Amino acid sequence: MRGEFVDLDGVRLYCYAFGHRGAGDPIVLVHGSFTSSHLWQDVLPRLPKGHRVLVLDLLGHGRSDPAGTQSLTVAAHAQRLASLLDIMGVQQAMLVGHGMGAAVAARVAHQQPSRVGHLMLVNPTMLAGFPADAVISHRLSRLTWLVPLWRRLSPAWLASALHSALLPCFAHRDTGARSLDVYLMPFRQRDGRDSACRQLQDLRASRADTVESLAPSSLHCPTALVLGANDPFLPAGRAMRLHSALRSATSQQLTLHTLPGAAHVAPEEAPDSLGMLVSELLTR
Repeated sequence: MRGEFVDLDGVRLYCYAFGHRGAGDPIVLVHGSFTSSHLWQDVLPRLPKGHRVLVLDLLGHGRSDPAGTQSLTVAAHAQRLASLLDIMGVQQAMLVGHGMGAAVAARVAHQQPSRVGHLMLVNPTMLAGFPADAVISHRLSRLTWLVPLWRRLSPAWLASALHSALLPCFAHRDTGARSLDVYLMPFRQRDGRDSACRQLQDLRASRADTVESLAPSSLHCPTALVLGANDPFLPAGRAMRLHSALRSATSQQLTLHTLPGAAHVAPEEAPDSLGMLVSELLTR
């Protein structure tokens, strides 16, 4: 496994490669807001052999640079992902996105259909067919109203607030607490706190980005929607509407999978199932 920093117009994204070329399209794993590439550590060894796998930290997350003045909207993340694939020489890939990363992956598939051969959307957030559904969880939403305050406080205050807001999305609180300690470490520095504030604000600004991606017949590749049976960030009614919008967007090239016992963090809670589902989707 080899990690490197890739320069994109003055900011660096951290990414690493796993596996080997040969069997088919590369698999690209995209985490969501306030996590990092660490999310996929248990999924990687369960992916089909023979594929090159690329894993990245989105700007402002993990080992990638803090955001600075850069936008962290879904559209901006998607543009940087496409640029990264260009630099890495990836012409076509399977994109697997989790949380906000699912919205990022869907936007790349919508804007550059020839680039995405297969699309997997895991525990998607923000992604919706209607503006009223393109919302973040109420817990994170409350934090966005306090961004002016967070910018004046010690970074530890916002990191602690994010920890409390995100812990319910894990099926097992003890495991979730340990994972969040890793994910939120970059936000405990001053520039990391500022990145977290920008991400909170830009999630609100991303509603149109996500709805546009699910316009009728906007996605042209086999697509899988993977939900946690107990995901508090995607209530049943909203999940049904998302499924319907995706069926229209993919011209019914869609499969739906619900993972029993999983909440919002399926890559940690059901890595075996995700590995099998990736293999299944690649055969379509």
